[in-house]
Parts: sequence; C-alpha cells; structure tokens
Amino acid sequence: MRHDREIQGSEPEWSEFVPPLFFEEVLALWSRERTRPKRERTRYMLLSIVARHLRTAPGKLMTVEALLDEAGLSRGTFYNHFKDMDECAVVLVNLFFEHVTHRRTVTKGPRSSYEAILIANTDYCRAYEANAGVYSLFSELATRNPEVLRMRERMNSEWVDRIIAVVARRRGQSFDKEERGKFEGVLRLLIAMTIESLRERFVHGDALLCRSFPTADSLAKALSDQWYYAMAEFERPSQSCGEDGTARPAGNDPGVR
Repeated sequence: MRHDREIQGSEPEWSEFVPPLFFEEVLALWSRERTRPKRERTRYMLLSIVARHLRTAPGKLMTVEALLDEAGLSRGTFYNHFKDMDECAVVLVNLFFEHVTHRRTVTKGPRSSYEAILIANTDYCRAYEANAGVYSLFSELATRNPEVLRMRERMNSEWVDRIIAVVARRRGQSFDKEERGKFEGVLRLLIAMTIESLRERFVHGDALLCRSFPTADSLAKALSDQWYYAMAEFERPSQSCGEDGTARPAGNDPGVR
C-alpha cells in the first residue's frame, strides 16, 4: 500500500458523498404518501415521532402514552401496529438499516486505498451524526434482544467480508486461512473502535472528542488514518518461495486466484 501522503492531506468534495440522512424526515414523508395504504401511513407516522424523540434523547425510548399524546391517536391504534415499545424500536432500526443499505456513495472512478476508506468513513460519520439516536438505540437493543444482536453480528460480518474481498482484488491475491483470520480480527477491532468513538462523540458528547473533532468530517479523517495504517500490511501480497528457494509474491503463482 502506498503511503498516499498527498491524499491524506485532502478531503473529497462534498458532492462525492451521499447527503446526510435524517430518518424521521424520511418516515414522515412516507406517512404522507397517499399511494400507501392508510394503515401503513399510520405506522410510519408513529415511527417518525419515535425517531424524532430519539434525536433529543438518544437511545431512550418514549413511553406509549407520550407517543399517543403527540400523535393524537388512541391506545388501541398503537397496539394494532406494535406489541409494545420494544417491538416498535426493533421495527424502527430494521427499517433504518434497510433504508441506508440501499443508499450508495457516488464515486468518480478508481480510488486509492486511503480515498476509499475516507469516503466510506465520512458517509458513516455524517449519517451517525444525523441519526445518533437511532444508532444508539440499536446498540442498546443489541444488549438485550437476541434478534437485534444477530442482526448486528450479521451486518458486521458482511461488512468484514466485503472489505476483505475488495483488498484481495486490489492486491491481486486471495488470503489464506491464517492471514484471513488475522485480517478479520483487525477489521472487527476497527469497527468496534469506530462505533464506540461515534457514540462517545455524538451521543455522550465527550468533551475532549468534541474539542478535538468538532465536525463529523474531522472525526472521519482521524478514524480513516487509523483504518489505513491498520490495514496496510494486508494490502501487500504475502510471500512464498519459488523452486530456486527465493521469495516471490504468491500472487505470481498461476494456481492462485
């Protein structure tokens, strides 16, 4: 992996990123679409109120009574849609991640390793800042809801698999079992570091992090530096010995795919 000093000193243009997503606004928009059935629109309206509440109280669910008071609906209407607030919360986070999964970053051709990392982290940091309450709720639910925990594990595993596939393609050599296992561990550490950093910055408002990284973009830059350095050794093809006993890149072996 090249050091890319000139790249690390710059930031991609704003137009290269997906705009920040405020999910309560998306839900509110869905709730007003007359092409949708009334029951579906009511469901989205309730969820939009919950999401809006999470913006001011990250990770903390409002009560059924507070939700109905704001919505101006009866208790029976709520229970026609959800068993309780926990089920409502699970539906909300599922819808949120289903929606953001389909949002794609617009790119302008080949990227260096660092640029690709920076763009991905900037999109994520901006989305987290805009929806810190939903992300925080997701983490809280994962500690007590097996369904949400499995969802988080699946998402993290899929993200790791995608990164490994991209790096293997970039370096022109697949990973052997031992190297892949080590890379998977490093990536999971990086994911955990990123999530915790975002939670401390945008949910708990850690004073030092707020001073050091006043914007989502500045935090994304710092996180991307750590990702870049940690991933550097895996970008280089591993070495194997040729018939003459000298080391050669394993990617030159015609048997390697």
